[in-house]
Amino acid sequence: MKFFNTSGPCEPEDHYMVNCAERLTSLYSLIENKRYFIFHGPRQTGKTTNMIAFTRELNAQEQYLALYVNVEAGQACRNDVEAVNEIIVSEFEHAAMTFLSEQYLPSENCYQFRSLNTGLGTFLTKWCMELPKPLVLFLDEVDALIGDSLISVLRQLRSGYARRPKAFPHAMGLIGVRDIRDYRIYSDSSKKYIIGGSAFNIKEKSLRLNNFTLTQINDLYTQHTDVTGQAFTRQAIARVFDLTDGQPWLVNALAREICFEDRIAQGLAVTVDHVDRAKEVLIERRDVHLDQLADKLSEPRVMRVIQNILLGEYQENNILPDDIQYLIDLGLIKKGSVGLEIANSIYREVIPRELTVVTQMSINQNPAWYTHENGKLNINKLLDEYILFYKQHSEMITARKTYTEAAHHLFFMAWLQRIVNSGGMIDREYAAGLKRLDLCVNFAGERFAFELKLSSQSALDDGKKQLVNYLNRLELNCGYLIIFNRKKIDDWNVVGKKDVIEYEGKQITVIYL
Repeated sequence: MKFFNTSGPCEPEDHYMVNCAERLTSLYSLIENKRYFIFHGPRQTGKTTNMIAFTRELNAQEQYLALYVNVEAGQACRNDVEAVNEIIVSEFEHAAMTFLSEQYLPSENCYQFRSLNTGLGTFLTKWCMELPKPLVLFLDEVDALIGDSLISVLRQLRSGYARRPKAFPHAMGLIGVRDIRDYRIYSDSSKKYIIGGSAFNIKEKSLRLNNFTLTQINDLYTQHTDVTGQAFTRQAIARVFDLTDGQPWLVNALAREICFEDRIAQGLAVTVDHVDRAKEVLIERRDVHLDQLADKLSEPRVMRVIQNILLGEYQENNILPDDIQYLIDLGLIKKGSVGLEIANSIYREVIPRELTVVTQMSINQNPAWYTHENGKLNINKLLDEYILFYKQHSEMITARKTYTEAAHHLFFMAWLQRIVNSGGMIDREYAAGLKRLDLCVNFAGERFAFELKLSSQSALDDGKKQLVNYLNRLELNCGYLIIFNRKKIDDWNVVGKKDVIEYEGKQITVIYL
């Protein structure tokens, strides 16, 4: 029985799959015109799956000989150029033996090099001269290589370009997370940085693998329905798209939890509630994909961008364009309508939780203390106790070593998460340019809206307007505006001050911290 795959490349006979041809329509003209190109996209978006499928399709048409080779193994040798060349040629040998018929395998002569430093280029030249038809090559994980070894590979491919198609691959795609123009490669031999675009200036085009569309998600899930009879409601599919923005791993992971792993729907038609429960399972379990995502948050260039997004402010003087492009290539962020924002709703939930996980464990609070006898959330007690806890443990904010500018936001979210974990969820909205962070706590059928802002001359006036817009979208009549003061506190008596005001027909509780 087929299933939704979340580990490694998809295989048509084993897995439900989106039609690869729909995502690769632009490749045919590049192949016909003997072009070298870049095919990039975030990890676990289907690059390998699509390129293997495309390789098989090209070979079936018999006009070209196509081969997919993963060169990641060369990473272990780092700057040892000779060793990396030898490893990559070995990977070619293994791939050819596995996927090509014997008549197309390289002869022993192809493995005879005058110099291992140019072993890859020599191998490709000799092999192409032996082949009866043009070679189309797809090299995966090229950006996993490091320093001089990466420069060596790129320059050998550039050097052989003029010999194509008789004595070098007819067409070639380099596959990786980033566009080659964004590579900054440090050369130990030259003692300087080399830009990837200058080392490989023969590329025709850079293609980015996009996320699934709503239609593709529907087609993917319908495959399961056709086999098992278990349907996904239209609202459930729309919810998956809303949570994932079509990120392929997340789309498959949600369906896997619902239909196979935890069997959340257990033979029933899949609803929005099933999707939301699966989302919580993925986040709490920290599957490999989400764990790898969280691991990036400690990188300084990632930290700079994410902190600005959390605060809702885009400060041009502390973010470099290269940092932004790096996060876009990783699939962490995207350019939204109001500015930079987290790539999808699930990542938007994962990031604050990951940044506050230690703080949550340090908060010695029993969630049961904050619920009424009927199971509803006692929001006033939750806020009063937070103010008291904040006054007693403010050093947990001031002593924070990372994301210091967003420390107040993160500390409050850690408190909320610790309490709400007992039976609720938090929806978050934040983006660089919004100048705020919005939270909606869903607990026991009730919703509570919060707006978090940093103290400024206009924080109160702007916050009232922004919170009213948020309340209107949520169809709520009251909410909480929390304004954080990052300056040194001289008078602790004013910390936690509350004002209840009416603004445009809404009741707003303003809390100064």
